[in-house]
Amino acid sequence: MSGKSVAVEVRIWMKREGHIAIASTKENFISTVSNDPTSKRYHPNLYKKLARVLRNHRRISN
Repeated sequence: MSGKSVAVEVRIWMKREGHIAIASTKENFISTVSNDPTSKRYHPNLYKKLARVLRNHRRISN
């Protein structure tokens, strides 16, 4: 990676309404990403990748 990148530890989890939450306590942020095209948080590519991580770690079902 280039000298312009940083490593940030984040936690992700599935919320009840189907959004995926992304949070970092050290950087003091929490946000969500959605797979719903009507949502302001819609980002199908990122949602798919984060959902795959959650499935791989058995945090959500297929």
